[in-house]
Amino acid sequence: MKTKITLLMVFSILCSVLSYSQEPEEKKFPAQLSFVYPVTTQGKNTVNYCYNFSLNALIGYTGSIKGCEIGGLVNVNKGNVSGFQAGGIGNVTGGEVNGMQTGGIFSYSDNMNGLQVNGIASLNADGLKGVQVSGIAGINSGGLNGVQVAGIFNYTRELKGLQLGLINVCDTNKNSLAIGLVSVAKEGLYQELSVSAADYLNIGVSYKAGVRHFYNIYTVGINFIDEPLWVAGLGFGHISEIGPKYSFQPEIVCYAYFPVDLYQVRDTYITHIKFGFVREISPMFAISIAPSIYGALKSDRGIYESYGYDVSPVKPFYEFTGKNSNSKFELGAGLSLALNIR
Repeated sequence: MKTKITLLMVFSILCSVLSYSQEPEEKKFPAQLSFVYPVTTQGKNTVNYCYNFSLNALIGYTGSIKGCEIGGLVNVNKGNVSGFQAGGIGNVTGGEVNGMQTGGIFSYSDNMNGLQVNGIASLNADGLKGVQVSGIAGINSGGLNGVQVAGIFNYTRELKGLQLGLINVCDTNKNSLAIGLVSVAKEGLYQELSVSAADYLNIGVSYKAGVRHFYNIYTVGINFIDEPLWVAGLGFGHISEIGPKYSFQPEIVCYAYFPVDLYQVRDTYITHIKFGFVREISPMFAISIAPSIYGALKSDRGIYESYGYDVSPVKPFYEFTGKNSNSKFELGAGLSLALNIR
């Protein structure tokens, strides 16, 4: 949060410093060319004009744009942008953007309506209606109504739509989806610690966090049916009430299996689609039973006698091994029981 506030302050100060010469009303002119402000076709007065086209060799500074603006380094706009804006490094728009804004490193606007695509960071002081794509981080101090995608981190105050990133944070989730390794909603956060026993995961502990309609699952455990194996799993789930004490809890979890000594790993990856039924015991505790179906991908790596590991006494009901293949696919069923702590 400190980083977000600092970045927004820097860009706000930049816009404020450059806007000292603002006049009550902007003049209109078809186009401008600039090298670096104030070396422009309109000189210092360029900040008081609205252009349909602006071409800036290095750094351009205009009142507003209704059309297209292209800059070699940075485009700075005191007012609004309607249309297309592209900067080799980035864009700073003190008003609203309606259209598309893209920068090699960053873009900043007061409010964004449309498509925002940037190599590193996308920043909006107010909010976003549309789609935001960022190489590293997308930050909206207001609300998001649309889609926010980032390589590492997403933040928005209010989420109405979809967040997709390694880490997703929102203050309020309005029945929306946040998909990533870590997804946190400060308001309405759902958390659960589950201790389970299953044919395919003999002893497991799962931490679930997100919102009730879509949360992330992180699982660790051990399996010792055939040989001792460590188990790690990642997935997502949903929980909805079907009665005063009962809930339906479907989940999808992908498990990976490793020998206890982590030596000579035989690839074994199994994805379970679980159909959980939950009985609440108290506001803090619940028990659940979850039959599942699974697909398993196992490999002998071309050097082992068997494909992957045997992880359950319940045999799969379908197996397929291609000719001259080091991999085998299995389809089967499983069952788990769990104590859930909320």
